[in-house]
Amino acid sequence: MKRNLSMLRSLFLALLLAAPLALRAGESKPALWAVYYAWYETATGPHGKWSLWCDAKPASTNLQPRSKAQPLIGYYDSDDPAVVRWHVRLAKAAGIEAFLVSWWGGANISGAAFEKTILPVAAEENFKVALCSELAQFHHDVPALVRQTADVLRRTKDSPAYLRLEGKPAVYCYQVPFEPKLTPATFAELRRGVEAEVGPVYWVMDKVANAGDRGLNFPDAWLRIPEISLFGFYGTFSIKRIWTRDELAPHYTRLVQQAHAAGKKVFLPAHPGHDNSGFRPNDFFVIPRDDGATLRGYLRAITDAGADVALVTSFNEWPETTVVEPSSSWPDPYLYLKILAEWKGVTFAAPPLPEKGK
Repeated sequence: MKRNLSMLRSLFLALLLAAPLALRAGESKPALWAVYYAWYETATGPHGKWSLWCDAKPASTNLQPRSKAQPLIGYYDSDDPAVVRWHVRLAKAAGIEAFLVSWWGGANISGAAFEKTILPVAAEENFKVALCSELAQFHHDVPALVRQTADVLRRTKDSPAYLRLEGKPAVYCYQVPFEPKLTPATFAELRRGVEAEVGPVYWVMDKVANAGDRGLNFPDAWLRIPEISLFGFYGTFSIKRIWTRDELAPHYTRLVQQAHAAGKKVFLPAHPGHDNSGFRPNDFFVIPRDDGATLRGYLRAITDAGADVALVTSFNEWPETTVVEPSSSWPDPYLYLKILAEWKGVTFAAPPLPEKGK
């Protein structure tokens, strides 16, 4: 009897840990994920150089920050376990259920950081992560993309921290909406090659169009691909420069209706704001934060449309200043995480600050 009770408790715990990962139809709020960036290096850290934070030579003290806000904990290295652990704990406190980690293979430190730091820390924290493949857009050789994707999945997909949906490891193929790199034919080549090596994959496709500025939609040719389970897109700022709930509502509703009619699930982006003037001073675009009103409007539009996933874009993309990670530039550094927590119906409690480099 005691053995049976113990087995039941173990099964219940396993189900409890897995429950947040379902795309939960019928619930009042969608699943909540965030795109996470692991490409940062500092000259004062073990890498001995600046990457993405600023425009400066390695030994320079005259830093020119790319972001229009500053991290609460200062500049950090993306493979610092203490920082990653703090980020994961912040995400959990805000109701975020998974990070889709920007992955560039060996082009920057994101590949090594994902495998050696982010995945192990997430496993220790009972959190989920998956690949957000930037190489799906920024590749020049499909066979090379197949090899790189299959190799990283072979090494990571069986981790308890790797996000699985319908029993399959999830891979988000990021695409630039105005000039997407993948075609249905090259995606089919990617899918066949990867799945031949690692088995079935839960494909998440960034694929939105706005032809002639007639409104956001998912192309029919892509919706007809049976192996893609989840459709959406990263940002309105790159294809339809709107950000209020009333502006977003008809587009978000149309996208959900299109995808659901095709038997697909839908993720839609939620931006807290956007300002890339720190590195594009002559060609920039600003979405005002309005003390959180912008993020609340996106979340309401996503909820009202009936999307399956709200994708926060981003947790920590500092150059575009789309972050919800705490910033010393705001009166309340944790404001945007508190807004997410409120939306998800959880009580936010900030974890202790990290001791970087530990």
